[in-house]
Amino acid sequence: MKEQYIKMRNSHHIDAALLYTFAREQGFDGDTTAFMTAMQFMDINEMLGAIDRKFELTLLFDKNNKFIKVIE
Repeated sequence: MKEQYIKMRNSHHIDAALLYTFAREQGFDGDTTAFMTAMQFMDINEMLGAIDRKFELTLLFDKNNKFIKVIE
């Protein structure tokens, strides 16, 4: 799961199916519709930040604090 997440982060595209799988692994018991509805009300950057911390990732940002990539 961690490697898939890193690939997603470095692609700069959100994979909702991958995030749903991660949420299920963390105990989320709703269906995909409930998850997609919840995602509309969440701050995606906060969610990604929480997952980054969970996986203990090192991130590279530019001088304007824009995400560039995950450093392995």
